[in-house]
Amino acid sequence: MVSCVVNNCKNCSSKITKSKNGISFHRFPRDNIRRKQWELAVNREAEWCSTSYSAVCSEHFEASDFYLTDSGLRKLSLEAVPSINISPCQEQKPTICDIEPVLANPLDSDEVTSLRYKVKRLEVIAENRKKRLIVMWQQKKKLEKKLEQMKQIIKHMIQNKQTKRTAR
Repeated sequence: MVSCVVNNCKNCSSKITKSKNGISFHRFPRDNIRRKQWELAVNREAEWCSTSYSAVCSEHFEASDFYLTDSGLRKLSLEAVPSINISPCQEQKPTICDIEPVLANPLDSDEVTSLRYKVKRLEVIAENRKKRLIVMWQQKKKLEKKLEQMKQIIKHMIQNKQTKRTAR
């Protein structure tokens, strides 16, 4: 049985499953730097330290922290750090598991309903990725401008150095 280590989170694998509830559990990273980030993020008492069995449920990650494998599995990205619904003081945000299915029909089978949930979650993930991609393109343009400016500065410095040499 796996339980979420976030205070006030009651999710555990004996009551909740990924296929039924859409909630998955993610072990703390092995990398010490990332592990410390997670330990700080879960906001436990100062002397608390994670173990190899410590896990955080998907309710504490942004939808954009997940990606889909070629086989359709939902995985947590390497740079993900738990950040939502950590403390009772924090405003509760909807998670990837709170998404309602579209066009729910009472005559649909459980499989169809499950597929509708999956499609909706995939749409949210795709939308978040699209937003991140736009931000990355904007950052790329800014960096290209900075690179061009740096090239001009270097060119100017080389010209100044050459004119000083010829003046001597």
